[in-house]
Formats: sequence, C-alpha cells, structure tokens
Amino acid sequence: MLRRRPMLVACSILVLIISGVVGIIGTMLKCEPAFYTAAACPADYDTREKASRVLTRIQDLKTDIRTKGEWGETFTAEELNCFFAEMMTANGNFASLLPEGFHSPRVAVEGDRLKLGLRYGEGFWGAVVWIELRTWLVADEINLMAVEVCDLRAGRLAVGTQTVLDAIAEAARSSNIDVTWYRHNGNPVGLFRFFPDQPQAASNILTLETREGKVVVAGRTRTDLPIPTKLAP
Repeated sequence: MLRRRPMLVACSILVLIISGVVGIIGTMLKCEPAFYTAAACPADYDTREKASRVLTRIQDLKTDIRTKGEWGETFTAEELNCFFAEMMTANGNFASLLPEGFHSPRVAVEGDRLKLGLRYGEGFWGAVVWIELRTWLVADEINLMAVEVCDLRAGRLAVGTQTVLDAIAEAARSSNIDVTWYRHNGNPVGLFRFFPDQPQAASNILTLETREGKVVVAGRTRTDLPIPTKLAP
C-alpha cells in the first residue's frame, strides 16, 4: 500500500499537467483574433447590396482588362467582407472556392498588411485559422508579385506553413500563375508570375497595394495583342 501511494501521487500530478496543457492549447485555439471579430457583417439588405456591387465591379474589371488600355479598381475591406458574407456562405455562389471544412472568411487591411481569417469546423470544435500577408510588385519585373507570409495561426497557436504554401501554389498554378517560394528573414515569400505562358504579356499589372483599409489594383493592356481567355481571380 505504501509503495502504491507515490505512484498514485505521480500519476495524479501527470494527469493534472496534461489537463493543464490541453486546457491551455484549447483556450489558444478557441481565441478569435480581434480583426476577425470586428470584420463580421450583419445579414441585412445593406450587406447584400454591397456584395452584389462588388461582384459587378469584379466582372467589369475583368472586361476592362480585356478591352481597355488602362484599368483599375479599389476595394475596401468592408466591401470584401460583405462579399464574403453573402457569396461564400454554405449556399453562396462561391463557397466551393474555399478549402474543404473552411467557411466564413473575413479580411482586414492594416497598414501594408492583409489579414485573412477562415473558420474551420463548427461549434466547440471550431477554430479560426488566419494568415497575415504583405504583398508588393517586384521592381523592374513585369507581372511579378511577391507575397510574404508574416504570420499563420489557429487562434493564438502558431502552425506550420508548408501545407498552406503547397495549397496556395496549387491554386495559383490552376489559374495560370507560376509560383516560386523562398525564405527572407525567416518568413516564406512567394513570387507569383502572372501570364507566364505569354512571351509578351498583353496585360501588365502596374499597381497592387494594400493600404488604408483598401486593396488597390491597376494596370495597362495592349489591345493590339491577344488577351488570355482565362484571367486569374
């Protein structure tokens, strides 16, 4: 009996330690980032109206790229969140674009950083997975965009990036975008080249910025050259 007592005490301490660790991890996973909570859009007429206008403007932008010498558009984070809330719900027109098991995307633009969060799962087992990105056009290059992954977390818990990087690269290549990854100051940086199959690209992206709560894109198209039939989203 006396010999069993130290073993029982040791097992009890071990159980308490494991329970504490599991509880801490669970709390970190369940914690939603502030930007995700703040970016929620109400299910009302105003949200539906803004989402519809964003869709129209995206379609108009794709037409402008094909037909106009100069083109551009600016989307606010609020407008994009309305689009996500309306078009990327379970029954939304673009829900299939999200990875399996993920839903309710929300975005925020803070300075030159873009934060994108998605909820994985439902109820008690659900968690918000979010990524923080910095993007810029590479100087002296045509249609080459750099994307730095500054942070990737599930709640407050840091997660590995390789699976996410592979998924991003696969999605980009399916939209006719070449991707090359390297590391800079410990962060993954992807080089995304648009229209890689064109020796002389008809459309050139001249501006791609995230600033003041907005995403800005603009460029120029040579209408005397053939325009690709498939434009990247």
